[in-house]
Amino acid sequence: MDVDKIVVILVIAAFFLGPQRLVTYSRQLAVFVRRVRGWADATKAEIEQQTGVDVDWSDLDPRRYDPRRIIREALSEPLDVRPAAATAEPPTPGVRHVADGTPGR
Repeated sequence: MDVDKIVVILVIAAFFLGPQRLVTYSRQLAVFVRRVRGWADATKAEIEQQTGVDVDWSDLDPRRYDPRRIIREALSEPLDVRPAAATAEPPTPGVRHVADGTPGR
């Protein structure tokens, strides 16, 4: 979230809530955020303790799954330009081949 968006949200909140209630609600929000962080840290520690494995939480970061980044990385990878016919085995005369490529009877 940009700083500009945060400022606009604060101005709108100040307008609707008023200066006295804004302070109260901002304190409640801060307490809620601290509780959620504490809960998340406790959950992480419990999972690591129970599994005995140090989990790399950066692998579970949802920002890794940004479609723009995935497409950019896919387009930057070199292409495998081998023709498909070069990788397939030639059919054996007199043997019927089924869809999965194994000889059938």
